[in-house]
Amino acid sequence: MGRGGWSASERFLLPAPVRQSGLSMRDRKGLHRLLNPAAFPFGGNPLKNKQLFAAKAEGAGLPIPPSCPVVAGNLSDWLASETDIIAKPSFRSKGQGVERYQREGATWRGATGPISDGALRARLAELWREGGVIQRRLPTHAALQSLSPGALPTLRVVTCLDESGAPEACDLALRLSAGGARPVDNFNAGNLVLGIDTQGTCMAAWRGGAIQPTAHERHPATGERIVGTSVPDLAEAIALALRAHKAFAAGFTVIGWDVGLTRDGPMLIEGNWNPGTDILQLVNGQGVSDTRLGALYRHHLERLPIARWRGAQVVEWDRRGR
Repeated sequence: MGRGGWSASERFLLPAPVRQSGLSMRDRKGLHRLLNPAAFPFGGNPLKNKQLFAAKAEGAGLPIPPSCPVVAGNLSDWLASETDIIAKPSFRSKGQGVERYQREGATWRGATGPISDGALRARLAELWREGGVIQRRLPTHAALQSLSPGALPTLRVVTCLDESGAPEACDLALRLSAGGARPVDNFNAGNLVLGIDTQGTCMAAWRGGAIQPTAHERHPATGERIVGTSVPDLAEAIALALRAHKAFAAGFTVIGWDVGLTRDGPMLIEGNWNPGTDILQLVNGQGVSDTRLGALYRHHLERLPIARWRGAQVVEWDRRGR
């Protein structure tokens, strides 16, 4: 980490005035460990264990992508009716290990080329045994198809319990695929992230994956204009995130939701117990301390029991089962 807790990449990403009132990755993780005690151990964390997440979301009646039932024996029957799927390993973040498979007649095609039906079933069964999920790939909303080629765009909605204990939507960022083979829209994978103005329209998008992020008014691959585009189903997507936090509120004060903007409406993709604040500070041009989210962080930290502070552990690498 760099001076003042800021890593070298964060110093490139965020200008000095933002960092002065900002929250670094190292400090943010420690803060979230205090405010989200249900995050550990990871094996029982429904915002890290993808099978637990799917089961809890379904039980709460929240819309999620159609998934293979969490029973290994059902995999073959489920796969027989699918043509385009996404496989996600559990206990991973930032889109790591996510793969897309498309049916081509009697075989499938993945990122490395053709794969037989039998080989794919064996690969997916192993992923399932390790806690992963297999889902139908969802079509992108028509209004965003040319702005997110290659991956479903997601709206990041950061919700935090307010002073009365009710979930509040504190911040937003829209993630778009820049194109390419990877079926993810994560900023660190070279994709785009942008803020949304008070009219519900897109601001300039920042592209990640390089040392110095660059701003784009048009999509770098398709040439379609980004700035001024209305975000479809915005109110519905925010409402979905608020409903989701109510269902996952036990032990979680702040959650970063990824809501897919699909042809059939907003769909809950996942929740994050340690949501990144770097992209929020980038697209908003201000540190977290100057935002509503920062005010709620202070509110909750000031009211933490002494025992929670005394029991706080040194921030370490995340490990499954801790």
